[in-house]
Amino acid sequence: MRKYCFFFFSFFLMSSIGNAQELKCVIAINSEQVSGTNRQVFKTLELALNEFVNKQMWTSKTYKQEERVECAMTLIITSRTSNSFSGTLQVNAVRPVYGSSYKTPIFNFKDKDISFDYIEYDPLIFNPNMFESNLISLMSFYAYTILGVDAATFSPQGGEAYFNQALDIANLAQQSNYEGWAERRNQQNRYALIDQILAMQHKEYREVLYDYHRSGFDNYASDAKKSKLAIREALLKFEKLFRRNQNSFVVRTFFDAKADEIAAVFSDGPEVDTENLFNLLSRISPVNSSKWEKFN
Repeated sequence: MRKYCFFFFSFFLMSSIGNAQELKCVIAINSEQVSGTNRQVFKTLELALNEFVNKQMWTSKTYKQEERVECAMTLIITSRTSNSFSGTLQVNAVRPVYGSSYKTPIFNFKDKDISFDYIEYDPLIFNPNMFESNLISLMSFYAYTILGVDAATFSPQGGEAYFNQALDIANLAQQSNYEGWAERRNQQNRYALIDQILAMQHKEYREVLYDYHRSGFDNYASDAKKSKLAIREALLKFEKLFRRNQNSFVVRTFFDAKADEIAAVFSDGPEVDTENLFNLLSRISPVNSSKWEKFN
């Protein structure tokens, strides 16, 4: 587990960017798949996005330096036509663990529906009441989603205001006809993500986020076995959600962030009974079955 912890700690250890507010986010642009074009625009865009996300005041709260939410976004540009860009966006976020230098992953999502227009040096200004551009909406949506997930790990059903702000952004963006914002049955996009996070039918998602971190990981340094038991009980809450929805999108995103960590926790340290947990995880996240086998 030490090796795994060090990996995440090293990957997400970031320096503060400028006069950061709530977020401490590193945004990188990979344009290697685009050839024969002005490369400077990608550097300008990368700088603009870092300043926009880190200097924007997303809430009315005052965050201390150590309270800022650490995250990373990697924008991979796959095509460009004049001022129009398309690609994918990988979004990750972590939160600190009490009594430890370890940072636990809380969000891991790859958005494949990325397209936007950008003119070099155009200012990026967030207006919560209006759709300004798809680029601004994308960055703002993930800023609020990250803040919401982080808050949900610290208080029961936390992050409601931030999730609702993300939903408002999604609703405003629907008029643009850009991919990823539409409310469509069985489509796993941005709208489906925020809709499920807020839906009562998926309330266990936020319950697990809170119990897993506050009752579980935040006590790991002082009592590893008690912490593992709490993490196990938190994860078992997914049983109810699974009975209602066997293809929950938001549960998939949870395990995209947590599968490696869960396997590391239960395959090392004080022994606890994991039979029921193994059986449940094998059913609700079979794609990670090789990881669950590590503690079977």
